[in-house]
Amino acid sequence: MLTSTLLALLLFSPQSQDQVNKGQSVYRSNCAFCHGLTGLGGRGPNLVSHPRSDEDIRRIVKNGVPGTTMPAFGDLDKGDLDTLVTFVKHLAGSAPAGEKVTGNPAHGKELYARLGCANCHQIGPDGSTYGPELTRIGGARSLHYLEESITAPSADIPPEYQGVVVTTADGRKVQGVRVNRDTFSVQVRTPDQRLHSFLIGKDAKEVVEPKTSVMPPYKLWKTELDDLVAYLTTLRAEASQGEAKKAEGIH
Repeated sequence: MLTSTLLALLLFSPQSQDQVNKGQSVYRSNCAFCHGLTGLGGRGPNLVSHPRSDEDIRRIVKNGVPGTTMPAFGDLDKGDLDTLVTFVKHLAGSAPAGEKVTGNPAHGKELYARLGCANCHQIGPDGSTYGPELTRIGGARSLHYLEESITAPSADIPPEYQGVVVTTADGRKVQGVRVNRDTFSVQVRTPDQRLHSFLIGKDAKEVVEPKTSVMPPYKLWKTELDDLVAYLTTLRAEASQGEAKKAEGIH
């Protein structure tokens, strides 16, 4: 018996295959960094186990997703957009099945609170904006990426959460997230949500950007990790406009 994937390939016209090939080129140039070469996800969500309509794909590509790291590709020409939609639909029909959640979300929610994750992360109106917001993380990241972010956060550090250590002129060390850095100055957001600004060579005698994440790696039992990831996958609301504590001096 022919598998659905093989049958689809046999019925695929050369013209359709040409569209897929062109779409693959557009995808690799613009999308693969976040969604993975096979669409199984990474920084961006899994495109295989969550198929969407052509119109949904067009809308998301053109407008982005507010409150997330998904940018708008409004300047993508119609031909490239058409072939990209074709390729994304092709991914959903030909790639392997998505990952399965095995943990207990209720236990994961308790663990989230016990570990003090809200000291750095925001869910809805609660928590802190020091680290990435998690309000809709379940719809934006693959299971593997969530697991890796907990156990090995230094494997992929988003640029907007790059850590920095500033040694001041009087020898103090100020460590936090880099807000901005140019030739003359650096701005740092510390865990207490205060914004510090330094003139390089005057206030700051040394500025180092470590290759390690400001988030520590967590060593959890397998069941604990599964439960925490299961809880995170339930977070699929729209990005929050709540009253979580924001850094002083940032508008």
